[in-house]
Amino acid sequence: EPLLHFLVAGALLFGVFVVLKGGEPAPEDETTIVVDRAALLTFLQYRANAFEPQAFSAILDAMTDAERQNLIDAYVEEEALYRESAAMGLEQSDYIIRQRMIQKMQFLIGDIAYAGESVDEAELADYYAQNREAYAAAPAITFTHVFFDADRRGADDARAAAEAEAAALNAADAGFNDAPGHGDRFPFLRNYVDRTFDYVASHFGEEFAAQVAAVPPGGEWAGPFPSAYGQHAVLVTRRTERSYPELDAVREQVEADFLRERADAALAETTKSLVERYRVEVRDLEAPAGE
Repeated sequence: EPLLHFLVAGALLFGVFVVLKGGEPAPEDETTIVVDRAALLTFLQYRANAFEPQAFSAILDAMTDAERQNLIDAYVEEEALYRESAAMGLEQSDYIIRQRMIQKMQFLIGDIAYAGESVDEAELADYYAQNREAYAAAPAITFTHVFFDADRRGADDARAAAEAEAAALNAADAGFNDAPGHGDRFPFLRNYVDRTFDYVASHFGEEFAAQVAAVPPGGEWAGPFPSAYGQHAVLVTRRTERSYPELDAVREQVEADFLRERADAALAETTKSLVERYRVEVRDLEAPAGE
């Protein structure tokens, strides 16, 4: 079995390592695992893949003695395995470890770029002006509808029923809240309030969304409008065009994006300066003859 072969090879490597070391005890700092608050907080955050020191500090403080001991045991076990694998050189030529180290360096550079960053109001306003399309509110529509199932009634009967229902609702001066109790059961919603046209299309289909978008709001019941499921009588009460919020309304998101973009630029610049420290030799790119 491949796994058995791997374990046997690992045991042999470990045995060779011990022999080469001559059985001499390692220095005290190599055989001592220090467990402190900082180590446990870091351990918790990496295990959760979430880096929120204050939140995890509260979690650590709220642990029972048994829970904290379990955490310590897990940390010590992981640290011991890491030290032994590092001592055996298992990280060498491991591409996954290489990528993780690169990623960690990138995170470190990013953290330095973020540290102590303050946002100038004029810069933030300029950033928002240049990127305001990213924060725009999409056009939306508010409507209600009465549905007639084409599978149950047939396509022609469903269309005729929707047309007759629109006329009847107009004659009764029916409003937005009067649709329940009419027509057939629809698999999604009856009332749609400030929904984007993409959202409407995801429930009804593109053709329905396009036709309803053209209906003037505040008018009468209209129809029939075909959807992926049948026919509909529709009352549109409001439609909003694409709009742009004031900076204060989206300040938190804009500031986060601004700082992230600045950090990305700092990462690119720092990486470039690091690469420039090295002399690059490109050689032996051609395949050997005969390959």
